[in-house]
Amino acid sequence: MPYYRFAPTDKFVNTLVTHPSIEFVIYSGSAYYNQEVTLSGAFEPMVKHMSASGYVSLYEYNIDRPGTADQLQNPIPWNSAVGNTGLIYPWTVKDSTRIAFRTVTNQTYNTFDHGDIISGSYPMSASISKEYYPASLPRRTPDDVDPSSSPPADEFPDDIRSSGSVSHLYALQNTMNNYRYISPHYAVSSSFIGGGRDLTASTADRQAAGPINGCPSCGDPRSIPGAIDVGLISIPSIFYGSAIDKGSVKLQFYVTGTLMGELHDTNKNGELIQSSGAISANDGQIAGVVLYNEGFIVLTGSWALGTHTEVYVEGASAAAPAWTYFGQSISGSIMATSSSFGLHMSGTTKTQTLTLLANAKKGKLNHSNNPTYLTRGGHPGDTRPSISSEYTQFRKQNIKNIVSSSYNDPTGSFKKTTYISKVGIYDENKNLIGIAKVATPVKKTEERDFTFKLKLDI
Repeated sequence: MPYYRFAPTDKFVNTLVTHPSIEFVIYSGSAYYNQEVTLSGAFEPMVKHMSASGYVSLYEYNIDRPGTADQLQNPIPWNSAVGNTGLIYPWTVKDSTRIAFRTVTNQTYNTFDHGDIISGSYPMSASISKEYYPASLPRRTPDDVDPSSSPPADEFPDDIRSSGSVSHLYALQNTMNNYRYISPHYAVSSSFIGGGRDLTASTADRQAAGPINGCPSCGDPRSIPGAIDVGLISIPSIFYGSAIDKGSVKLQFYVTGTLMGELHDTNKNGELIQSSGAISANDGQIAGVVLYNEGFIVLTGSWALGTHTEVYVEGASAAAPAWTYFGQSISGSIMATSSSFGLHMSGTTKTQTLTLLANAKKGKLNHSNNPTYLTRGGHPGDTRPSISSEYTQFRKQNIKNIVSSSYNDPTGSFKKTTYISKVGIYDENKNLIGIAKVATPVKKTEERDFTFKLKLDI
């Protein structure tokens, strides 16, 4: 079998960039992804083992797999701790290699004994989430004066509250400020955006602040004006790939089915501009920004979108719809049944594609070891031995002439003809690593040459 080396010009890598469409509809406490519905399977009432339709299953393991132990399968004989739950799940054994899952911290790993099973669970799922920070939400811990110091000092002057929502907002400060060159609306603290604002300021922090350094009249040096309501939408990267496509983000706010307002990043710089609304005076205002690479939408527009009032925040009074309340029904126990929300965008997926050009040149690849390539009976004058315990090969083998003719007999002039049905790809050690098949075998004669274009996603 002949081998041919790929020339440098026969190999090249392309990057295929696609922008899949993404849609979320949020209503009455649930999010619906790309109009998917919960499907029932042959073995499970929910094929993805997820009751919420707005979630995606990582790798889609355990699709329609029974969630109960299969009695036909037993635990691994040498370790009864690896039980059979019916579902696929990852596990490893603690040993001297110290191999564990990325989510297991060193402190947790050290609590296991050698031979213990460290396991995970599937399915792992993800969906969008919404967090709302009113201006009155405390961002920092109250001052704690240490009486043992001289003079008494503020023990925790800059501690961020440990609640996840506040921590998430503070974690985006550097990222947002890094994009200020694109638009000033990315600035966390600005003296002119909206008349002055600070996304990390809180009126509650100023009110809770006590005496600093034992000086009751010194006031609070952290008293920075500009506390506003902020909404944060988090979108996991499994939905959009490497980045959200610029210019594709659209937010729609509905009340009883009527469109109250729409935001669109028409300038492709992350600014979410109100393009249409029930109150046209607000059209053209910027209600937030999009972090395309990180998958966050920060909403700062708190103007009323209509006269309808509804409870959007647990424990708060009814309020008019505003962009900071967008998607609020998935943030907690508030249903906000009169309001619904639409989030549309496109992701960015980059796929590396290896293209190989396999050349079948003229005068090459015109012989086959297939038995049908030869005529039966061998060369005239040769006879096959009648002894069953021996094998003697014919001195000469005639190649079958398959050239067609206008007559049944004789056939046309002889031409060596083969049919190429597969192309094998080998590594440098001549190990077969791939096979490409053609839909219909390609006829190859000595005067013909072909180039087979092979593509492989890597």
